[in-house]
Amino acid sequence: MPSEDPRVRLALEVLADPIAEFRAAIAGALAQAEAVLTAATATAEARAAQARAELGVFAEGRVDPAAFATRFARVAHAATDARAGLVHAVSILRGVLDQGEGLFVVEVPAGTDPAAAIGARLEQVGQAFGAVQLAEQVRGGRYRSEAPDPVLAASSYRRWNAAARRLAPPLVVSLEGSDLRAAALADFCDGRAKLVLVVRGPCAPAPLVRLITPKTLVLQTADRAGLDRLVAYSGPAVAALVPPEAARFLHDPAGGREAWQRLSVLELPQPPRRAVGGASAWQQAEDLEQLAALARTPFRIPTSAAPATPALGGSDAVDRLASWLLTQQNSLDS
Repeated sequence: MPSEDPRVRLALEVLADPIAEFRAAIAGALAQAEAVLTAATATAEARAAQARAELGVFAEGRVDPAAFATRFARVAHAATDARAGLVHAVSILRGVLDQGEGLFVVEVPAGTDPAAAIGARLEQVGQAFGAVQLAEQVRGGRYRSEAPDPVLAASSYRRWNAAARRLAPPLVVSLEGSDLRAAALADFCDGRAKLVLVVRGPCAPAPLVRLITPKTLVLQTADRAGLDRLVAYSGPAVAALVPPEAARFLHDPAGGREAWQRLSVLELPQPPRRAVGGASAWQQAEDLEQLAALARTPFRIPTSAAPATPALGGSDAVDRLASWLLTQQNSLDS
């Protein structure tokens, strides 16, 4: 059952559309696998009866339905091993679908590695992808029991191909702030992955800053702000619902080519004095400094108060630069 934490419910509501899309895809795959199972295990009499019904009255006495069904079968009759594989594939797909919302919520117990918990959930999804491949092999008459099991071959996220990673389901991950380590999540930032982390208790002020790369959307927020952008983004995206005292920022790849154009920092707290989990105070301060450095424009804007002061953001830089240029032009004109 999904967590009672209202923030988990909030995240599920925000992710409603991609969750519905994934469930629809699994439901479609299940229906196809069941159809293949029915056709592949049908008796000769059942195949002949189906062919007779499809051929219609004009074929009566002209076409042997049994011979037609044998020659033009859409799905070849499955041997015992292929039939067992199909039953297993249907069971896996039905099991994934029957989990409902629970499939999309990962509850990480305190002191547990979040990456392992996420990987275990994605392994279930990978088995569903493998079940689809198995059903297709049986349908096309290509299934071989001596070949590697496609269900197992596709299970580990590390083995997922690019197409599978684009189909990865969105996940809401509830975890302790002391267990939140960005390096553990980096492996899942691929395809169209969507991770929303619901942080329980205190955490480092900027735990996600090390996930910032040019094509990854990264968000730290204390409420719903920015989550809609996460859903709309077509690439990998990670968000964390953090305590109010943590940094709040959005790294949006659509913002521009440079890091300072893509990064908006809404709240930058003071460096902490104590360790959180395995992160020392020095490491946390480094994360905050990295966040500030990425958000800082790569040039300095002259002001009347000082020869040059660092600009903090794009709009601020434009206004100050325009003001300085006008001042210089007025000086030349006078």
